[in-house]
Amino acid sequence: MRNFLPKGILLIVTMLFALFSNHSYGQGAIPFTISNTSTFNDNELYVAIVGIDYTTGNHVWVNAKTSQVLQMSSSYNTVTGPTIGGNTGPGQNSKYANCFTKLSEIPNKTFTLPLIAGCRVFIAKGQQLYFYFFGASGAPSGYTSPNPLNATDPNQGILYEIIELTNNQYGFFGNPSRVDSYKYPMGLELFGSNGYQKRVGELKNHADIVAAFKANVPSEFQGCVNNATGEITAPSKTPAFADGTGGTTVGAQANYLKPYIDAIWNKYKNEDLIFYAGDAGVFKGRVIGEQLEMVGQSGGFIGRTGRVQYRPSTQEALEGKGVLDRRLVDGDLDLVIQAQLTAAINRHVVNVTTTNPGQQNWYDASKFYQVNPTNHYSKFWHLPGISVDNLAYGFAYDDVADQSPSLHTTQPTKVIAVFGGYAGSTPTNPSSILIQAENYSAMSGIQVEATTDVGGGSNVGYTDTGDWMAYNNINFPTTGSYLIEYRVASAVNGAKISSDLNAGTIQLGTVNIPNTGGWQNWQTVSQTVNVNAGTYNFGIYIQSSGVNINWIRITKTGSTARIASSETAIEESATVIAYPNPVENTLYFTTDLTGTDVSIIDSQSGSAISSQKIKNNTLDVSRLKTGIYFVVFEKDGKKTVKRIIKK
Repeated sequence: MRNFLPKGILLIVTMLFALFSNHSYGQGAIPFTISNTSTFNDNELYVAIVGIDYTTGNHVWVNAKTSQVLQMSSSYNTVTGPTIGGNTGPGQNSKYANCFTKLSEIPNKTFTLPLIAGCRVFIAKGQQLYFYFFGASGAPSGYTSPNPLNATDPNQGILYEIIELTNNQYGFFGNPSRVDSYKYPMGLELFGSNGYQKRVGELKNHADIVAAFKANVPSEFQGCVNNATGEITAPSKTPAFADGTGGTTVGAQANYLKPYIDAIWNKYKNEDLIFYAGDAGVFKGRVIGEQLEMVGQSGGFIGRTGRVQYRPSTQEALEGKGVLDRRLVDGDLDLVIQAQLTAAINRHVVNVTTTNPGQQNWYDASKFYQVNPTNHYSKFWHLPGISVDNLAYGFAYDDVADQSPSLHTTQPTKVIAVFGGYAGSTPTNPSSILIQAENYSAMSGIQVEATTDVGGGSNVGYTDTGDWMAYNNINFPTTGSYLIEYRVASAVNGAKISSDLNAGTIQLGTVNIPNTGGWQNWQTVSQTVNVNAGTYNFGIYIQSSGVNINWIRITKTGSTARIASSETAIEESATVIAYPNPVENTLYFTTDLTGTDVSIIDSQSGSAISSQKIKNNTLDVSRLKTGIYFVVFEKDGKKTVKRIIKK
């Protein structure tokens, strides 16, 4: 077993680049329902909720039957568990926490989720899992959880799944994860008072997922499947990929990625490696000796150098560890470069075949996993028909390029976890309208070209100031608030578009378009407007040239009855970027926030750590303890929240 002190490690990875803005915050405790679509009866499923109390910082568990929040204590260790290989647990008496409740005994299969951080909801089949509670605070504190690498762990052979989450004053953050393994299909659905509704998770039943995995991965990855249980384990944790460390025996695939990694290191000793890294910008560099050195060319890291000390091993690349998780000189930037490289190696998007290929787009999802060697385990979870919207968490940095199944809303109203997933249904959002930009009813000055964005097809481009597009018969079914999202790419600064209804008789406001680093480097920006119910001709006008548009999505979000507000809220990745994240000493911002009021909030306790004004567009966080914080900016009556990790 391992002593699991809930620091939300996987949740941190999932949320590493999650940026959001709001004008109001979470509303507190919310109902959390567990829906059972599996082949098991409710009385065969056992539920436990563990985490950290939002107000005190103490380790707690939630009694799913009563929704009572209780501090962890060794006094709850009253259940006798198995003794395997002489392992009698931390208490040396094979006693474990009595913290699980049968799903059949939870009223309406729903408990009240309190304000809680670093939380995990465990669902086990057939019997409870065997946790050991140390205590609520001090050392040791927290609890032990299953450790699949320990052959004497009392949880060996128990089928279980988890949901990782935090619910605090800034809303709900949560996700299922496949970073370590898959044991059974899971789904997660989140609802918000602003009309937010989104699902993530698997779309097939257990047998079909196992069969599909076997049919889609090559022989090197077939050993990830346990044919007896159907569990699918991440390759780095299987005997075939073991590299001899930690007492393991070197497996047949220990060097699976080595030829590719060697090719990267050998090629870029003599050529420039240039890649686009989303919000972090564009980097250029070479391998010098054995160290990869990348210098920021655009974005927030211009002129700074991030490093990878030497070529990683297969295990280091699969897990983003070792040399790919190491502070060297510019520690924060080192970690950014290492995360980008980890994702690029797993997805095989580093060009090793073209001489002097120029700038590479490591965020083009259509190019992921197309060439061997690649991480076929992760690739599988992103295949069409496996996961909702092809989103999954297949390795430690699968959030790079927004591939993770993270859910967040600032005003959650309820959560539904689905043990068994969504087999037989295709989750959709009936209140959304997706408009392909090239499907205009009329236009002026617009050209169409092929796009490399996810899903392929065409985008509109070569726009000049004064060009426009119109889309007839766009229905806004009810009066209220709508989110309009624009999928855009630009290689210039200062581009702007505006939208309107009925040839400009109703103006919806202007949206600033960020420089995304290239004409096929895609981001999503948005605005929130209020529209009276009706059918309109929807128009887009190029206020300032320099933008490509792939699609427009209109989603009902609220019920405000005012018409056509010009208030605009651009996606945070396009406006204010806080970097590096994780951060050690100094936090920087890509937008000038000098003079802005800022508060730093402890994400676990909710208490304000400091309140100050930003100077020189930087924020000193060197005195913060290691942990998760929210940086809250307030300017002109509006609040913007950034979630940061302090190393």
